[in-house]
Amino acid sequence: MKSVFYVFLLLIVGCADLNSADSPEEPPNENTCTEGDLIVCRLTNGMIFEVYLPDNYVESQQYPLMFFNDGESAFKLFGLNANTIIEDLISKNEIEPIIAVAVYANGNRNDLYIPYDDEWITFNWGPYNSQSEEYYQELINTLIPFLEERFSINKSEIGIGGVSLGGLVSTWMGLKYPETIKYSASFSGSFWVDDYKIFEEVKSVGYNPGNRFWFDIGATTGEWNYYVPLYSALDSVGSEPGVQSFYFEEKDAEHSFLYWRDRLEFPLKVFFGTTEPTEQELNVILECIDSSSTPGLRFRRMNPVITLSNGVKYSLAHAASYTLVEGDGLLGSEGSFNNDSGEELAVMVNYKSFSNEVTIPASFCN
Repeated sequence: MKSVFYVFLLLIVGCADLNSADSPEEPPNENTCTEGDLIVCRLTNGMIFEVYLPDNYVESQQYPLMFFNDGESAFKLFGLNANTIIEDLISKNEIEPIIAVAVYANGNRNDLYIPYDDEWITFNWGPYNSQSEEYYQELINTLIPFLEERFSINKSEIGIGGVSLGGLVSTWMGLKYPETIKYSASFSGSFWVDDYKIFEEVKSVGYNPGNRFWFDIGATTGEWNYYVPLYSALDSVGSEPGVQSFYFEEKDAEHSFLYWRDRLEFPLKVFFGTTEPTEQELNVILECIDSSSTPGLRFRRMNPVITLSNGVKYSLAHAASYTLVEGDGLLGSEGSFNNDSGEELAVMVNYKSFSNEVTIPASFCN
């Protein structure tokens, strides 16, 4: 049974303005593209998308291809603002030049982005017809060939990213089709759908060393409680933290474009960075997270964060080790702790060559 948490998600997703206010347009009689700062294309199958080309684009060079779901807002200033962020990173030589494509949902977010049948969603949000498989096939068999005819694309370097339900389907594609989708980025992905069924996709085989996954959440929303298990599941099939799989948990960040776009540079650098980064430092952030389903219940956590030389940050709550140095308390393997004894705790957090002693105040999260 789903908790009140999902009702909360419904409310905040509704505030995120992910759906276009306009009704879907009738498909044109022929494929058309309009030139401008962005190239806007409409296909006869009804697909609408915007294409960002890097400055100094040349046909003689092949470019990685990055798709973004929720194309209506992906390139908008008050949406994800992805094209501007990408252009800035390229100009600073922090990522290699890429082609980015924002694919519109055309009012069909639930159909396109929910790969599973979920009775709770049907009851609370209304009926939908899961078309995630068809959406993937359209990207691979229709959209990519169309783009190949017009632009110079490196088909071995394809990624996809999205937020909320768009993050769910991005991760789903990366897990289910690793031979095609090399990179997938999920911001506050709705992994709760159908009782976390996406965890089953992790069992797939065929991940290449270059496959990379990015997961990104704000701890205030309570989403952290299902990201750590997914991260651990990826570990179990050989996806190495900080190499193939990256998870970033940001304290006080909310389920909103305002926060997502500030962190977009992280997965872009992980996927397309121009340098081989090194681990620079370990910081441990204390978090007090209100339960979304049980009033008065709070979760206490240590969130160890690694900062790389290129500025990327990622969390390692499940991979670090925790040793109680002083005080009377209980420590969980994923960074949780209990200090109900009223004593101050001293905890040593270790990861690889990094060590950080953390002081937890006696009154923390009380």
